[in-house]
Amino acid sequence: MADTFYDKSIKLLSYTEEVDDEGWVTVETDSSTTFKGNVRFDNLAQIQEDFGLDEEIDIVITTNESISLGNILEYDGVTYRVTSAIPYDTHKLITGKKWLTEPTSLTSPSA
Repeated sequence: MADTFYDKSIKLLSYTEEVDDEGWVTVETDSSTTFKGNVRFDNLAQIQEDFGLDEEIDIVITTNESISLGNILEYDGVTYRVTSAIPYDTHKLITGKKWLTEPTSLTSPSA
């Protein structure tokens, strides 16, 4: 089943956050590994309702891989932070919210 339906390549990114002496936060991402999954952008509101998710989602991925809450993923040039990782049947249902517009350095003041 995975060979047929998990046909999209998704990057699992590692990232670091550094705070300088003035309180500015620099976030850098780096491509770590790639995994296969099925990616959806439709019926997101229905998935939110079905799984009782409070936060809005921008992407849904099903995969056999173990992906953790808070991981950063990149698909088709867009980065997402994992907002839920739910075991579902024989796979995992991963939801995400857009994170950075580009997987590059971003500097901003810390809160």
